This record gives sequence, structure tokens and C-alpha cells, in this order.
Amino acid sequence: MRPPPRGRALRATLAVLIVLGSAYVLAAQGEGLSTAVRELSPGRVALSALAAIVGGMCVERTWLSLLNGFGVDVPHRDAAAGFYTTQLGKYVPGSVWPVLAQVHLGARLGVPRRMMLGASLLLLVMVTASGTVVGALLLPWSSADSIARYWWLLLLLPALLLLLHPRVVMWLIDRASLVTSVEQLDARVSPQAVLRAGIWSVLGWVVLGCHLLVLLSAYEALDLRLAVASVGGIALAWAAGLAFIPAPAGAGVREGVLLLTLAPLVGTQPALAVALASRVLLTLSDLTLAAGSVSLRALRRIIAERAARSARGREESGSAP
Repeated sequence: MRPPPRGRALRATLAVLIVLGSAYVLAAQGEGLSTAVRELSPGRVALSALAAIVGGMCVERTWLSLLNGFGVDVPHRDAAAGFYTTQLGKYVPGSVWPVLAQVHLGARLGVPRRMMLGASLLLLVMVTASGTVVGALLLPWSSADSIARYWWLLLLLPALLLLLHPRVVMWLIDRASLVTSVEQLDARVSPQAVLRAGIWSVLGWVVLGCHLLVLLSAYEALDLRLAVASVGGIALAWAAGLAFIPAPAGAGVREGVLLLTLAPLVGTQPALAVALASRVLLTLSDLTLAAGSVSLRALRRIIAERAARSARGREESGSAP
């Protein structure tokens, strides 16, 4: 069934806003990116881009683990294709667009909107809380004087760990359901699902930290302190960018946190170049995952339709006198 004209117009408008938002994010980093391109080798850029794509896949697995935790079983390929496309909504100012797009995706997949809303809100909580936890655990030990700069993050750990408890999370989602006038969830996410999602989330921070570390290797010899700063820095920067709702995909906020984190280790100019290059590569990875997943889904549909037509043709030829 084709969507109604109003729905098609809304989707077209959102698509235009996503394109404009992505273009703005990329154009805003143009000057710093040109400097980074001159200083970074093509091999480093390619390897860092691959790590960015894998990191995005870990985020998708985090979301799918939470969705499965509500008792929802959807084909992974369809869910992944939908997730990657809905994630482009974060390039429109405001963190609400991916959530609304995922609720719409749930209707297409036959998932109750309250469950899709619960998984989407829980993903925001998981990414923000786990990113802050990883940053709080790692950044104080990234250098000799880091404990003096990041001691306050350690104070956040008890509250953040409590926030990730399934009962606390479901209480928050129920409160959000009251505000958004969505029926409260009948199901409760399982603790096992939250644990699996947490593991995927932490793995994502490690991979994205490697994405940063590859870029930093152009300016500094790799060692443990730089690895710790990369993983903790990208985790905290991502969480801060997500928490700052007005910025599209945390533009400016993420780069600021990375600059503050990396500059004491490699210098201000290299840290700025790496932060800007990371922003562009992560944006391109989002676009690549969305385009790739949609193309693969369309290809599978074409192959299935051809196979069905071929099967019907053999049946008709076999039944002909």
C-alpha cells in the first residue's frame, strides 16, 4: 500500500532536511578537513573510515538487542536497513527525529509503536549513559595529570550505573510515555537484553576509539595512554553531543569534547584536525550504512521477485497440455 499524500509529503520534507543537515555538518568542517587531508595518509583515512562503519554497526546491534528484549522478533536485515536510514534523522536539529522515524518504522514492521518507542528511548539512555561511564572510567587515567581534570566524572558513576538498571529504565520510559501520550508498555525489557546491549555499546566505543587512534597515529606514537584517551574521549564526546539536543548529530559539541580530551596529549592543532576528520568520516559512514542497507534490501527484493516469476513460469509450463 502506498502511503497517503500527507505521509509522502512529510517523508519527502524530512528527507530534504536530512540532506541539508548532512551537507551543513560536512561543509562546516571544510577548512579543518582540508588541513587534515594534507596531514593524514589515504591508508589511515580508509582504515579509520572502516572502523567508523563497524562502530555504527555496533550501535545498530545495541538497538536490536533492546528491541528483542521487549519480546519483538523482526528479521535482522529488515531491522538493520530501517535503523540505518532512521539514524540519518539525527542530522536534523533535535534528537527526536530518529525516535519518530523508528516508531514509523515499527508500524511498517508490525511492531507496536509503544514497544518501538521504548526501544528507541532506551537506546538513547544506553548510549548516553554507557558513553559517560566509559569516559569516566578511562579518562582520569589517560595521563599523569588527568585525574585532576576528570575526577568529577568519577562522581557520576553511581548514578549512571543506576540509570542502566532495567527497573529504573522502564520507570523513565513510562514517564516519557505519559508525556508523549503513548500507551504505557505492557512488556518489560529483560535484564539479559540490557546486558547484551551494554556489551555491544561498549564494543562500539572500543571500535570508535580505534577509529580515532588510527588518525592520531599520524601525529603521535601509539601507546596505552593514547588508546585510553581515544576510547574514553570518543565515548564521552558522543554522549555529550547526544545530550545537547539542539545540535544536529552533536555538531560542535563532540568536536569540543574531543579537543579538550586530546589536546593535552598531542597538541591543539593535531587534536582539532583529528576531531574534524572524525566528524566527516562518521557522517560518511552513516550515509554509507544507510545507502548500502537500502540497496541490499532492494537487490534482495528484485532477486526474490525474479525467482517467484521464474517459479510461476515453470509451474505454468508444466501444467500446460
